[in-house]
Amino acid sequence: MLEAFLDLYRDILKRKLAGLSDQQVRQRHVPSQTTPGGLVKHLTAVEREWFQLVLAGRPEDGLGPPPAGGGWILSSDDTAESLLAGYERACAASRQAASGFSLDDCVDSRRGRSRCGGSTCTCEHSKVR
Repeated sequence: MLEAFLDLYRDILKRKLAGLSDQQVRQRHVPSQTTPGGLVKHLTAVEREWFQLVLAGRPEDGLGPPPAGGGWILSSDDTAESLLAGYERACAASRQAASGFSLDDCVDSRRGRSRCGGSTCTCEHSKVR
């Protein structure tokens, strides 16, 4: 069920960006520097960090450099099409990484803390420090 909710919101994001021009994905609609394209780029970085680094335990250097500004900053090479394609690739990789886990599995994060999916997890490393 969790995967279905993640995919629902992933698809909503893709539909919101679909049909926008390269100029529109760079347009600010709020006082911050947030743009539709920056949101997609940031969420691509989030998919990569949580699913590839934390869940799958891949080394950070194997994923390439992290995007500038946590992904919020667009480069001159970013287009609506390239941002969506990158997001779709990241989501596919996330699904692949998650396919071998259940919600009750415990995963050590690279930050020295642990994420446990089960609400009744009793793993020693899951205790708040």
